[in-house]
Amino acid sequence: MQTTFKQRVSEFWSWYAGVADRFRQTIDAGDCESLADEVGEFLDSKLPGFGWVFGPGENGGHSFTLTGDGQVAKQLLTRYWLAAAPEIPTWTFYASRQATPIEKLKTSSIRVSESASVDVGTFLVRTEVDEENEQIDIVAWHPAYDSVPSEHHLMILFVLLDEALGEFGTEMWLGHIKLEKFERDSKTRTIADLPAFISQMNHYHQWEKLPPLDSYSVYQMTEQTDGPRGDTAVGASIIGEIVFDYIENGGKLDENPLAGTGAELVYVAIDGDVFPDGQQADVRGRIDDALSEALEKHDSGETLGGAFGLNESYIEMLLVDGEESREVVQRTLADLQLHGRFRIESFV
Repeated sequence: MQTTFKQRVSEFWSWYAGVADRFRQTIDAGDCESLADEVGEFLDSKLPGFGWVFGPGENGGHSFTLTGDGQVAKQLLTRYWLAAAPEIPTWTFYASRQATPIEKLKTSSIRVSESASVDVGTFLVRTEVDEENEQIDIVAWHPAYDSVPSEHHLMILFVLLDEALGEFGTEMWLGHIKLEKFERDSKTRTIADLPAFISQMNHYHQWEKLPPLDSYSVYQMTEQTDGPRGDTAVGASIIGEIVFDYIENGGKLDENPLAGTGAELVYVAIDGDVFPDGQQADVRGRIDDALSEALEKHDSGETLGGAFGLNESYIEMLLVDGEESREVVQRTLADLQLHGRFRIESFV
């Protein structure tokens, strides 16, 4: 039987509590790189597919960051991982890459050859404010790109953007991103200037945005199909892209976004007759609330959104405790008198 994500998280924190003091001493001695193999080996066995990094922590301590590298489904898991963190003296933990403090940001750079480096202070971007989507579109270029293979350009840019804005900041505040040469003008600034500029625009336009893991993508299907969830008409979900791909590809995803983690993405399909005309949203909301409360109570997962179909209604969930999580869902729906009127389906 596969170890569940909940069990893996528990094993991680038991392990880290035992090595934290030694890790602190090693980093203080300037030998942080010697820990890479040990940490990598443990994560490969317990939490495969996640990124990680040591960094500065609060009050002069150190930090450990676990990240899903921009993949929403995995970032949901790192949020769960962080919520389970115990208090470990001198350590701060993060579930996404954090923005670098401005005084250190100005000296951030990536060496791309023996004679050239790319840094945030000389990396120019032209900004265009997208008021409707509450984002900043950018065109970016650095002179060193002339001697760097084009396949590395985007990677270098996103590493520096994450340094400037943090992993979620890049996703929240940047819209269209282009890489091409341009003439400097009044809308040109450096990556080092982006945090202050975005803060200024945010204040001026009074943008009110939720973090990506609390934001729901609304989608509408213009045509229905014969495949799983093919009757879907409209929905809203934190994992909207995954749901849309699942429906468009006839109930198949190209790959399991949570492969090897011990967690799973599922949805509940509920008979449409359960939802009286004119009360569909209220009834599904009550079902969603009941599931959310039960999963939270048993530390078993969370609901992620849902959809209405012509024949059924759907609620998406992240489950972290295997069969125990599924039993929580089964009991909750049975208590709502829905026995025999629902089924639990996996996205993979």
